[in-house]
Amino acid sequence: MLLGAVDLGSNSFRIEIGRVEDGRIVTEGYWKETVRLSAGLDADGNFTQEVQERALAALHRFREKLEGIDPKCIRAVGTQALRIAKNAAEFLPKAEQALGHPIEIIAGREEARLVFAGCVHTLPPSSEKRLIVDIGGGSTELIVGYGLIPKRCESFHVGCVNTSVDFFPDGKITPEAFHQATMFARAEFEEVVPEFNHRNWDAAYGSAGTIGAVADIGHASGLTNGVVTPALLKYLRDQLIEKGSISEIDFPGLKKDRKEVIAGGLAVLTAVFETFNIKEMRPAPGALRVGLLHDLLGRHNQQDTRDKTVTALIKRVGLDKQQAARVAGLTDAFFVALNDNRPEQEQRKLLQWAAMLHESGRSISPSGYHHHSKYILLHADLAGFSRDDQKQMAAAVLAQRGNLLKVKDALVDPVFVRMACALRLGIIFAHSRRLLRLPKWSLTCSDTVPQRIELSIDATWLDNHSLIKYLLEQESVIWARVGRQFVLTAS
Repeated sequence: MLLGAVDLGSNSFRIEIGRVEDGRIVTEGYWKETVRLSAGLDADGNFTQEVQERALAALHRFREKLEGIDPKCIRAVGTQALRIAKNAAEFLPKAEQALGHPIEIIAGREEARLVFAGCVHTLPPSSEKRLIVDIGGGSTELIVGYGLIPKRCESFHVGCVNTSVDFFPDGKITPEAFHQATMFARAEFEEVVPEFNHRNWDAAYGSAGTIGAVADIGHASGLTNGVVTPALLKYLRDQLIEKGSISEIDFPGLKKDRKEVIAGGLAVLTAVFETFNIKEMRPAPGALRVGLLHDLLGRHNQQDTRDKTVTALIKRVGLDKQQAARVAGLTDAFFVALNDNRPEQEQRKLLQWAAMLHESGRSISPSGYHHHSKYILLHADLAGFSRDDQKQMAAAVLAQRGNLLKVKDALVDPVFVRMACALRLGIIFAHSRRLLRLPKWSLTCSDTVPQRIELSIDATWLDNHSLIKYLLEQESVIWARVGRQFVLTAS
């Protein structure tokens, strides 16, 4: 089996193809293109036309590399630049068309989790507690964990590209500019010192380009054996200031595409060392894209990280697990029926997770809990889920009760109509919070205009369950208000 991972980073786009052999992932191919999305943001925070064209051209080339791989075995993600660009929503469809695959925008902590997974799967097994640092183009991720388990993940809006643009915009490197860049980064990291200081880990490792570039320079210059130290950072800082200009940089071992952002990256790395009192850091061969490959493999092996995340959240907020399971089971049955027994599997999973978590807002207040549930699913740190995943689940739980005008925009998607209807029906039939044996029923949905949903169920059973009958009759009124038809027929 071949797996494909695409990392749309703020500095570079990367693609890695892995072949699964005996449960291991062996690299089949790796490509990188320097795009510098972060440097392509204009004064209003929008991607310029120039950087969009550069990015789309790279994605067209990546598309050729992915040919022949099952689309279900490909995952493409965007990071900090795509998280903050104001016109990302307009750019994303063009990017997906160029690549030929959906692109997920992942949150900073999810990026950190995947970076940790990529690194620990390529480092030797160890019982040591590890600090992993990833300095990307637009953000820096810090993770502390042991084995394959990340215990704390954080992401900060400071990287090698945006730091270079903000503090060395004219290519001039002065002592004051370097000091300001370092202090700015230190201020970003200061709030997590208690969690990431040197007493909480045994060894520090660095992922991504900046740390690898610094280690390469140290090795090529004969200063270190590839380990990054405070002395090496000071030497490089002094050399940069002495050169005075990015155009004059000529470090041995420094790749051409890293030259423009080495000053910003070095300032951020210096801040990491100073803030967390790091004495040495070794490069880690893994990265975000490797973490993506292992996450994909886990999903195919029925070890989806998202299942563990949902289980952990259920426990954390103290949900009624039996009721969650009842609603999820009924919702799934209704969703399958609404899709002619051929539901799209990813949508089916998202709806099942949403159903399991539909009462999560009760941990805040039982009044209007569906609004609180929406907030939790939209904003919680949910490992394995993309931003779009969380938006879809949040919209579904918001639609679980009451009027549907609050999700009117989402209802333009016929699939979401089926998701919302299935969840509402699941909750109605499970309202008594006990096991209920249903009679023979049928449920259909047509995509004619207006969209029509028809539920047929035994008349005698309905008469014996008057509250359910009343709630189902009310569904006709509620759906009509948003221009849809819900028809209840007694058989």
